[in-house]
This record gives sequence, structure tokens and C-alpha cells, in this order.
Amino acid sequence: MPHLLRIVAFVLATAAPALLATPVDTNSSLKDWMVRLIKPGIRKADARLARIDQELSELPKLYTGPRGSRFGFHSETIIQQTEPHYVQIDLGEVRPLDSVVLLPVHLPTLGPAGEGYGFPIRFKIEVSKTPTTGFRSIADHTEYDFSNPGRYPVKFSASGFRGRFVRLTSTKHVPAKGGFVWAMEEIMIFSGNYNIATARPRTATSTQELFPNWSLQRINDGISRAGNPHEAKPSPTNGFLSARSASASDPKWIIVDLGHSLPVDEIRIIPTSSDHPEIIGGRGFPKSLTIELSNDSKFETTVWRTRKYRHPLGFPWDSALVLRCNGEAGRYLRLASRELFARGDMHSFAISELQAYHKGVNVALHKKVTVSDQSTDPGTAGWSPQNVVDGFSSSSSLIELPDYIDVIIDRGALEDERTQLVNRQSKDTDTALTRLTIGVGTIGGIALVGWIWMIFRQRSVRIRDSEKLRKQIARDLHDDIGSNLAGIVLISEVGSTNQDACETARDDFREIQETAEQTAEAMRDIVWLIDTGEATTRDLFMRMRESIELIVGHLDTSVHSIPPSQKSRPIGLQSRRHFFFAFKEALNNVQKHANAAKVRVVFELTPSHVTFEVSDDGVGFEPEEVKGSGHGLKNFRRRANRVNGQLKIDSIVNKGTTIRFSAPLNHRNL
Repeated sequence: MPHLLRIVAFVLATAAPALLATPVDTNSSLKDWMVRLIKPGIRKADARLARIDQELSELPKLYTGPRGSRFGFHSETIIQQTEPHYVQIDLGEVRPLDSVVLLPVHLPTLGPAGEGYGFPIRFKIEVSKTPTTGFRSIADHTEYDFSNPGRYPVKFSASGFRGRFVRLTSTKHVPAKGGFVWAMEEIMIFSGNYNIATARPRTATSTQELFPNWSLQRINDGISRAGNPHEAKPSPTNGFLSARSASASDPKWIIVDLGHSLPVDEIRIIPTSSDHPEIIGGRGFPKSLTIELSNDSKFETTVWRTRKYRHPLGFPWDSALVLRCNGEAGRYLRLASRELFARGDMHSFAISELQAYHKGVNVALHKKVTVSDQSTDPGTAGWSPQNVVDGFSSSSSLIELPDYIDVIIDRGALEDERTQLVNRQSKDTDTALTRLTIGVGTIGGIALVGWIWMIFRQRSVRIRDSEKLRKQIARDLHDDIGSNLAGIVLISEVGSTNQDACETARDDFREIQETAEQTAEAMRDIVWLIDTGEATTRDLFMRMRESIELIVGHLDTSVHSIPPSQKSRPIGLQSRRHFFFAFKEALNNVQKHANAAKVRVVFELTPSHVTFEVSDDGVGFEPEEVKGSGHGLKNFRRRANRVNGQLKIDSIVNKGTTIRFSAPLNHRNL
């Protein structure tokens, strides 16, 4: 007994200073605090993680969210895993090369399996001056398996190489259902500040053509998750926004005076990425356009011009539209819309930046700009003709693409290091907890510590199993139902345009197509809800903005945020689900029953509540007459009760309806 008391006294004397001290991180759990007391190496890892987090905050992020159905290149199913298959890009002429960059496919709905989806296990990159012979090796990874790069690009130096044909050959493919496949989102080939691979002719020995999901032309179309090359520095401006027009064919144009005649290699048009309701989601980018170079400010003569150009995907998402001028010299650059984007019965024209490159330098930067007209609506202070040449997109400061790729690769390396440190900490934590259990096993208080430890472990297992089940459900929905719906849409689209079929059959096909597209959209909502792990109110609001466009985009819609710059907060699955579906029900009620012309949507976030408000100027109704009988109103009240929230419905006949739905951000909803 005296011996046991001496042991207890020694343990208390050793641990007392730490036990009486206040933990540096007040959010740390008791478990973390005790582990850091026992194993100082974890504190060193904490310091490195803090430095990594600081460095990551200063670097731009690579987009990792869903991108609709735009994925990249995908081979057909290959029977033999080591049967070589390649993609080859024709640069048009022999060019000096600096580097080749491979951007892997990222399918977020598949979870970790979707990071680096289909990236070849073994491959090689070659260049030649002829299409079939004389290839020289830029990178050869055919002897050993190449580690999957996940979401981030891989860069291979090509300094000193010259050639016209660049070939990527997969020599060991990825196992898939029924055989083997390989895939790639984008191939970039840099010479100076130019991606000389963009939109060049390409060939492949095996390709799956399911445009726009998978297509050979997607491998170098310049549209990828990399987006516009930018820094973390936010943009003080949005770009240029024209005045509204009643007709899509109203002339809208932008003219940039380069100061004097210069040979122009290529022109880049960067779409908007603002949350402004006029142009959200790339809206405002012309449906078709022409670009001209002239030495005459009135453009009575031109030295170079595009034909009427219509982007195959509608607009280039968050990437630049690149058009080559092949060194034609001109002083004045004009971008003219031939068909404006439609928003209800109004039309507008918006871009964030217009660039003209000469010898690798943007010579349009800060030059004089004139326009056909510009928006004077309230709230458009960030839009100005001169902002289209200020060096900023709608969201960030722009940099050169090769520099951006280097920065993104650095970010990927830091995130990998961070993941390794966190995993090592997890192992060290388990080791420290084991040592703690063994070291003080003779002390009566160890029972309490062990009980607390078991709670943490069991909670971790439950969370991990739940997360695994959610991702499995999302994967099954995406792979099975999603593929079937995509097939139905493609088949019905072909049938609806078949001139040999009767009009009744084509109408049936169109109805099938609309139903399948609506079902696919509903499925994507469900997949997003169950697959998104640590979702925030920002993610939720962005998804709700997309629903506004899909459901009531044909109406005159305004979207407001209170406060305008909102701090993102975490929100749990059940709260997110009921809040999101209540919002969609409100929009569907407007679309189906309100007969409204205008819709006003407000998103409000306070430290304690998240709220949406949907108002319309429609026919309205008498709430007392439908109280208790309307199935839609019962759904609203049920969802509000599920999240311990509040519902308020105000409606006046022939005046309109306002629905306000609020949910508390308390522990029940986090």
C-alpha cells in the first residue's frame, strides 16, 4: 500500500503543472490535451500544421466541387491491361516546348475513388515532327507504377524539345467493370506563356464519345477544373456589364485600343464568376460572338476576324475562351455579341476580362476601352468598361497560366504533407493513448480515462461507418441510376429531333427527355446532400442559387444576401436537407401556382440562425382557407418542426405571397 501511494504521488507531481495549466487551444478535447502532454512530438507537428495552414491560406484553390456532366477524355473498355493506347495532339507546326502538364479527372461524387479517376498506372509522353515516326521521350514511366496524383496536376519538363506532334500513351490501364480504362481531364503543353495545345486537332486509338460528359475534344478544349489562372488576392471589381436589352440580337460591343499596331498571337475572353443575379453561373457570356482586329477605329476594314462563334458548351465555365490570331497586326480589338444571353424576357452581355497577347505579354492591360452601352442599374458599382482590362477576373487577381500551374502543384504538395502529418498524428495519438492506459493502469482513475477514450473511439467508428455508407449510396446513385438517366436523355434527344418520326412520337420523346432531365436534377440534389461531408452555409446558398436559375430563371428574379458578405458556418445533414427542400418547394409553388412575374429571394445568416425568404407578386391566397388542408403547407410545417425552426407565410389575394423559413444554428443542427 505505501508503495502504491508513492506511485500515485509521483504521477500527480509529474502531471500537476500540465493539469493546472490552461490549454492553448480552448477547442481541444481533453483527449488531445492529454496526448500532447505525453507525446511532445505531436506538438511539433501542430506547429508545422499551423505553418502549412498559413501557407495554404495565401495560395489559390483548385476547384474540387461537382461540374455537371463535363468530365474529360475516357477510353473505351480495353480487354488487355497492358495493350498500349494513346492520345496525340497536333500543334500545327514545329514548336519549342517548355513543359507538358496532365490534369487528372476528378469525380467528387465517387469520394476518394474519384480523385485521379482513370489516371494511367504506367505511361509515357513523347514528341515528334511527324505523326507516326521519330518520337523522342519527354517522360517515361513504363517500368514502374506511377503514384496516382489525385486531384492535382502533374508537370513534366520538356525544355530543349521541339516538335509538332505530342503523344501521351497509357501502357498499363486502370481496372474497371468488364476490362480496363484510362482517362484524363486535360493535357496542357506550354511554350512560354502559351498553352499551345488548346483546341488543336487530336486523335486517339480508343475513345468513348458521350459528349459533353466524355469526349476526345474535351482533353484539350481549355476548359477544366484549373479554371482561370489566379492568385488568392480577391478582385476589387467584377468586369463589364451591358445595359439590358429586349432583343437577343441588339448590338453590344467592346473595343480596346492597344495604343499602336501590334502583332497579336492570341485573344483570351474570361467569363464572369460573380454572384450578381444578372450574371450568376457564367451568365452574360454571349451565346455567339465575333472578334476583330483592325487598324481603323471604325472597323471599316479588318486585318483579322473570327467567324460567328458559338461555344459548344454554351459558355466556357470558369475558363478562358482562347482564340488564336497567328500574329496578325492591329491596333483596335473589338468583341461583338451576335446573340445575347437571355434572362427572362431581357438580355445582357457581361465578361470579366479581355486579353490580347503579344510575345507572351498581355498588351491589352490597362488600355483605353469603349463600349456600346453599360448597365446603370443600382448595385452595379463593380461593373465598368475599364474593369475589363484591369488584370482581375470577377473573383481574383489574374496571373500567367504556367505560374498558376506551379502554384497549384505547390498547394497539392502542401496538402499531401498536411494529410501525412494528420495521419501520423492519429497514429501517435493511438500510441500515446495506449501508453497512457498501460502506464497508469494501476491507478484507480484509469477507469474513467479509459471510459472517456472508449467514447471517443466508438464515436469515431460510428462517424466513419456512416460516412462510408453515405459515399456508397452516392456512388451507386451516380454509377447506376445516373448512367441510365443519361442514356435516356441522349436517346430521347435523338428521337425528338428525328424528322422521319411523326410529330406525336417526337412530342413523346421530348416529354421523356424533360422527365429524365428533371429526375436527373433531383438525383443530383440527393447525391449532393448525402455525399457532401463537412458542408457549410456557403455551399448550401450556392446550391440554392443554382435552384433559382433552374426553377424560376424565366422570371424577373432578384437575389440578396444579409449581410452582403457572409461568414460561412457549418450546417449538419438533416438541417441542410430540410432547409434545402423547403426552399425548392417554395420556388416550385411560385413556378406552378403563383402566376408571378417577379420573384425576390433573400438569404440571411446570423450567428444563431440561417433563413431564406421567397416573395412573389403572384395571385396569392387566403392562408386561413387552406390552413391544415394544403399538403404543401403541411410539408413546410413538418420541415420547420424537424429542425426546431420557424415558418411564416404571408399572402394577400392578387398581391402575392412571402414565405420565410428560419432554422437555428445550435448543436442540434451542426
